[in-house]
Amino acid sequence: MITTAVVTGAGRGIGFAIARRLAESGHRVVLTDIDGAAAQRAAAEIGHGAVGLQHDVREIASHGRVVEEAASLGQVKVWVNNAGVLFAGEAWNHPDEEIATILEVNVRGVMAGSAAAIAQMGEAGGVILNVASISALGPVPGLALYAATKAAVLSYTTSLQGDLDHAGLPIRARALCPDVVGTPMVTARAKDPGAALLFSGPKPLDADAVARAAMALMDSRQVFRVVPRWRGVLVRGINLVPGVGLKLLAVMRKLGDRRQARV
Repeated sequence: MITTAVVTGAGRGIGFAIARRLAESGHRVVLTDIDGAAAQRAAAEIGHGAVGLQHDVREIASHGRVVEEAASLGQVKVWVNNAGVLFAGEAWNHPDEEIATILEVNVRGVMAGSAAAIAQMGEAGGVILNVASISALGPVPGLALYAATKAAVLSYTTSLQGDLDHAGLPIRARALCPDVVGTPMVTARAKDPGAALLFSGPKPLDADAVARAAMALMDSRQVFRVVPRWRGVLVRGINLVPGVGLKLLAVMRKLGDRRQARV
């Protein structure tokens, strides 16, 4: 039986790495991206019958069209909500367009994609992976909008799993919370002062390492996983005592400022 997997925002970065892993594991993968040409190039590079589609996750109805396309190729068993955007800066300085965009892509896109996937999978079952972030676990000054949307993704995913269990549907909902990953979305912020915390810690993770963690999580009983795990423990500790944690983050932000200045 041919099974299909859908990965949004898969033209590059984490989405591309996960799509490649899924293809290598035997799924026929549908890669979507707001840049349709990038999705098609990525699909061609992956091979294994992968398909690239233009897809704006902000459009709720578009998820239904994508899942129908995937179902025409085989039984949909995996849906990965990876598409996301990041804006940095003081929380009150973001223009209206940035606020709307980050909410529509990072939150509404995940919810709409999950709903479309569940409607298609039904009793046949499958897995939904939502790519959140370690920023979902605590304060991230300079990235308040991004952190808030990823916290929403994590909360939505854990609640979604409860709903699926209550309904008796054999569908697993999982949230992956990686630390900073060396993707174009991050490297493009190398000169952005609001993004200093992205450059204050250890070397960014490799996208393929995150994809390996994603594959393991989809097969596990865990509802969410932080990558690397030790960073999750640290961030949760900071969140327990916000007053102290924010002072520590201020020091880290200055370190990030200095590193950015050397770029």
